[in-house]
Amino acid sequence: MAADILESGVRFSAFAAGTAPVRERPNAHGRAAIAEVVLEALDRVRPAGGRQRLSAHSLIADAGIDSDRFLDAISWLEGRYEMRFHASWLTGIRTCGDLMQRVADHMFDAADRAAGRGGSAEPRPRQTAAAAGDDAWPECRALEDRFAALDAAGLESPFLLANERVDGRTATIRGRETIAYTSFDYLGLAGHPDVTRAAKDAIDRFGCSASASRMVGGNNTVLDNLDAELADFIGTERAVMFPCGFGTNASVFGHLFGAGDLILYDELAHASIVQGAALSKAGKRPFRHNDHVQLDGLLRDLRSQYRRVVVAIEGVYSMDGDYPDLPKFLEVKRRHDALLYVDEAHSIGTMGPEGRGICDFFGVDAREGDLWMGTISKALGAQGGYLAGPERLIRYLGHTTPSFVFSTACSPANAAAALEAIRVIRREPWRLARLRERSDLFLKLCADIGLDTGTSGDTPVIPVILGSSTRAMQVSQRLLEEGINARPILYPAVRESAARVRFFITCEHTEEQIVRTVETLARVACESRG
Repeated sequence: MAADILESGVRFSAFAAGTAPVRERPNAHGRAAIAEVVLEALDRVRPAGGRQRLSAHSLIADAGIDSDRFLDAISWLEGRYEMRFHASWLTGIRTCGDLMQRVADHMFDAADRAAGRGGSAEPRPRQTAAAAGDDAWPECRALEDRFAALDAAGLESPFLLANERVDGRTATIRGRETIAYTSFDYLGLAGHPDVTRAAKDAIDRFGCSASASRMVGGNNTVLDNLDAELADFIGTERAVMFPCGFGTNASVFGHLFGAGDLILYDELAHASIVQGAALSKAGKRPFRHNDHVQLDGLLRDLRSQYRRVVVAIEGVYSMDGDYPDLPKFLEVKRRHDALLYVDEAHSIGTMGPEGRGICDFFGVDAREGDLWMGTISKALGAQGGYLAGPERLIRYLGHTTPSFVFSTACSPANAAAALEAIRVIRREPWRLARLRERSDLFLKLCADIGLDTGTSGDTPVIPVILGSSTRAMQVSQRLLEEGINARPILYPAVRESAARVRFFITCEHTEEQIVRTVETLARVACESRG
């Protein structure tokens, strides 16, 4: 069973610090509570018929629980304990008791105590930071150890590298001009003269900040106009601007979906979607990346058990530069009366003949979907998030979603910049055409010399997969020394064997810059093997 689970490709969150949190061992009362919760989870997912009572000694496979059903149980337990299971915890599990032991080893917290019938847990001993010294913050020590390991290997931290100046697709770093592949400014609109002029005019009219939530004084005519322009551009009845893209995803799932609902999300979905699902009281579970066939099977088995089911996917996946077969996902969602939620952070402004996103790319009417989320902080050259969809639903979300109601609105400068950016896209279609030409050129040159770009295609996100985090850092560092800035993506953000250097192509990259980059990349990648 463990092999089947791991082969299913379900992506589990890893610990950013590289170590598991320290937890006390459960006492007898806690173990009884865990056993009760685990048996309930497994009983929920096993097929009807042959309902022999489960016990700690019951074989999971003999109970009719295959790998998909087992992951449904894990997903339910994740929601019950408000945590994520690490993939390594699921190896070697054959019996119900094995799963109980895994939970006891890794997941014991206040939720376990609450699950028991009566009694109270022993209080956790208090330890002050002063008394504990460095041990009070093992998370900090783990991070410091990782930085020390980089120093010992002669590598710099690849993160928080500061630009001193940005001019088109060149950036000055440590006094040296570099070709930059680290920006989401796909269409070169962040520095477009009309866009920057609109931002400056908005500052003159409204100041640098909205200074309040849109609900209670932070709204302005620029934001209202942007809402309307976004809806028209995307092709929906209504749209509403949020202050932050991450916050939109992290807030809306818990707000709109709760107990009795189910959230199904692509295993490679952005952390904001995963976190939003985790914060919801709804059931939740991932499905294999871009696998509409598996999704169809899951909905066939699970749909009847829930009030609402939402399927969350992305228009373009920012780690791999690939995209879903949107028409197939729409077919599945209609077949099972589910909702489709599409995060278009990297597809709006980059896909389709007019840059209107993945619907434009496939020739699909956006009204066939349900919720279209996106950001104005990438191709639209500003900062903030949005939701678009049916009039009634977007009106509701624009009056009640916590990250909208309780956050200061998107700044006037950012709103005005995004509004003008949409207009520039419409009157300067050459930007989109050039973006595709440059992306295709980069991809072709990589293929010609045998660099592994994974599943990237038709998008400006191109990873070069190098096979280990150390090698990815080495290649990135050597590129920077040669005047090319492209950042590595390391485990646990991707599998260790899929560690990579990621390139974001823009319409402002010249052919000469791309040719030089790929030639240099090929050389330093070859050197890193030795």
